[in-house]
Amino acid sequence: MKIKTQLRIFLIGVILVPILAAAALVSFHYLSRPERMLLDGYKQVRSMSALPLSKRDITVFKQILHTLPPNVQFIILENMETVLLSTIPGFCDKDCLDKHDFFKFMEETSDNYFYQLVSPPLEDTERDIIFISRTSRENKHKKDGWATMIRALFIFLVGFELFCICFIITISQTISRSITVLSKKTEKIAEGELDTKLDYSKDKKETRNQNEITSLTENLDKMRRTLKDNEERRSKFIMGISHDLRTPVAVIKGYTEAMSDGFYDDEEEMKKTLKIISSKIEQLETMINTLINFVKLNQTKWEQQLQKQNITPVFKEFAQSSVTTGGIFKRNVKASINLEENIEVPFDKMLFQRTLENLFSNALRYTNENDSIFIEAYREKDISDENGEKIIFKIRDTGIGIAKEDQEKIFDMFYRASSSRREEGMGIGLATVMTIVKAHGWSISVNSEPGSGAEFVIEIPLASA
Repeated sequence: MKIKTQLRIFLIGVILVPILAAAALVSFHYLSRPERMLLDGYKQVRSMSALPLSKRDITVFKQILHTLPPNVQFIILENMETVLLSTIPGFCDKDCLDKHDFFKFMEETSDNYFYQLVSPPLEDTERDIIFISRTSRENKHKKDGWATMIRALFIFLVGFELFCICFIITISQTISRSITVLSKKTEKIAEGELDTKLDYSKDKKETRNQNEITSLTENLDKMRRTLKDNEERRSKFIMGISHDLRTPVAVIKGYTEAMSDGFYDDEEEMKKTLKIISSKIEQLETMINTLINFVKLNQTKWEQQLQKQNITPVFKEFAQSSVTTGGIFKRNVKASINLEENIEVPFDKMLFQRTLENLFSNALRYTNENDSIFIEAYREKDISDENGEKIIFKIRDTGIGIAKEDQEKIFDMFYRASSSRREEGMGIGLATVMTIVKAHGWSISVNSEPGSGAEFVIEIPLASA
């Protein structure tokens, strides 16, 4: 249970339990009042108005009833011979009785009841009216109502204190246990042991103890795994970039040493050697600039300065250039740009062109001669926005495709796919594409099957334009 939920339950208990207890005490006091006995014998009390007594005398009897405790039975006799009113079983109103028999009845039941006889001062002094009440001996020995209430209040306070203490201990243990696990594991991770797992036990007992801290532990474990993956990719990248940089450097070094040793006597051979060295230097420069540009792209807040401009010409220029380039590299490039001439979208033209070029270069790299590359752009309804539309851009090839396990990671920096796609480049091109697309507020996805080519789809919402 979450700590927040536990605290809410505790707070509700702290507020609600005293209120319920107070209501219970008030109800107990109300039910314990002497007047409540009138509810038990309301028919007899109501029939008191029919007694052959004056209004003042009836009032006197009602006052006597109000002073009696609950569950008291009574009988009103005239001259100890006639029953005027009775709540004692066996005696009915207007019955005639023998006083000797009644006293014998009182004697026989005295073990179970206390009897009290009252002769109230009445207005009609000529009549001998006796009020006899009885109460159970068990009730008599009970403590009075106030003592009972005090005892109940004391029991409640003790129970409530125990409830609060137990709840606080439970929450404290939950927090302490979770923090202890988190502290020990994060200490190892801080020391560089990224293989240390932070996963919380998934059995039923531990699942019930899930809270914000255990959720934090799980999130930290995800971060640990991400750091570990990044560390592994970084190591692979360093090895890859070292290899990529070493190749042109080795060529340059070899040719320069040959030149310094006087290996080339012919001027024409010397020019060819210098041309090769120059091309390798350009290759090195391109690789270094790619790295620098990627770092700049992730550190600059250029996306805050995007301005609306016509995007259709960019698609058309890219499509025309791709068809020409495809012919040079012996690829069958087909383009279809079905967009109106004036569609304005906030975007950075140079970076968007770079995105399209990276995707096309990717398609060229992973296709063979006479393979096909399809480029299309069109407009359609945006199902996520009732009144909105979006531009769909697709670039699809018939190359070697991308393995399933690589599709979720190909946009990560330094990641280079498995053997299903050739290990070329530095693993930055698609990461750059993802960075640019996300910064514009667009989305990109990939669909591919090994051996069946790959399709990259960019969605550009127009509602936000």
